[in-house]
Amino acid sequence: MSETTVPVSQRGVIVLLMATSLAVATSNSVIFAALSDLQDEFGFSSAGLGLIAGTGFLAGLLVNLFLAPLSDRGHAKRLIMLGMTLGAIGSVLLGFGESLGQFIFARAVIGSSFGLVFPSVRALLANVDISRRGLLLGRLAGVELLGFVLGPLVGGFMLDPFGIRNTFLFFAGLNVLSLIAVAPRVFPALPRTEESSRLSLELLRLPEIQAAVLIFMALQAPVGIFDALWDRYLTDLGGGNTMVGISFALYTVPFILFSSQGGRLADRHEPLRIAMWSMILVVPAVTGYGLFSTMPPVIALNIVEGVVQALAYPAAAAAIAKAAPEGRASAAQGLAGASGLLMAALIAFTSPVMYGAFGGAVNGANGAIVSFGAVGLLMAALTISAALIRRASSASR
Repeated sequence: MSETTVPVSQRGVIVLLMATSLAVATSNSVIFAALSDLQDEFGFSSAGLGLIAGTGFLAGLLVNLFLAPLSDRGHAKRLIMLGMTLGAIGSVLLGFGESLGQFIFARAVIGSSFGLVFPSVRALLANVDISRRGLLLGRLAGVELLGFVLGPLVGGFMLDPFGIRNTFLFFAGLNVLSLIAVAPRVFPALPRTEESSRLSLELLRLPEIQAAVLIFMALQAPVGIFDALWDRYLTDLGGGNTMVGISFALYTVPFILFSSQGGRLADRHEPLRIAMWSMILVVPAVTGYGLFSTMPPVIALNIVEGVVQALAYPAAAAAIAKAAPEGRASAAQGLAGASGLLMAALIAFTSPVMYGAFGGAVNGANGAIVSFGAVGLLMAALTISAALIRRASSASR
């Protein structure tokens, strides 16, 4: 089926792409509300939770890096449909998993769906209307985050009455319905040049890409600790599945409310600069999570971070799109996505280990302080590195 022979309305393309991202994000994130349930039911260690969460990131990383550039060669719709298919398969495998190895494999399958869909969707939206690139990517960021929150939120409410298996099967069904909706539709093709066949890593020779990728990595670092540790952390503070879901929602509402404004800001000013300045508030918020032993201040920081991330994330995505050479839109988004997933995977693998090694968050233990503090320091280092590269690049012109 050709992606160029049938004209489609700009509005229809935008709505369809955002709905696709919503479905994939939702099915990818439901696992994070179930991690403590899996640990309690199957006896997994904290390191086992990190393996389950981190493997999905690593699978997405590889797909982002090596398959995302295929969108620049005219295969965007095929990648998106394959991603939704894997999302359904991965959800079924999670529903029927019984061992740590089975859950790790299922997470690899469903993590691949993330890597197939998101770079293609971001690249397509960034080229639908370049004058509104930041606005559209900001709205997409809100939709993606809504999907990532709806998974744990809906899953948190479903797990106790319906069980782990039925919860995952429900989300598998959502992927199938989305696939049916997308199949007959036609997507526009991305601009294509002779460079479209090159590997994504080759883009790292460009200083603008280097700086934008580092910022993207800094923004993705909290994702790793939230996905692998947030459920366990809030449970240790006295929250349950419902509280975990609510906490995700309280982060998401301000993000969705302000992400369009963040995108507009990126359209009016240099997006990389907006993203870097936003990190001045994001880093203390993430570091501060570990300083408290009660729920109210943690939830308050959650809301603050949601507002600031609504400015930073669309700006970072727009900075990637702006720095991408002609014909490399999806490759650049894939490179950024792979780099962000690498960071999230490393944090997901290591933060539960640090958390457990320093006693978690019970009875004054320092596990939360060490885990969240280490992530905050890493984010600060990445942001400073991006700023130095940007300054050196500007000075050399």
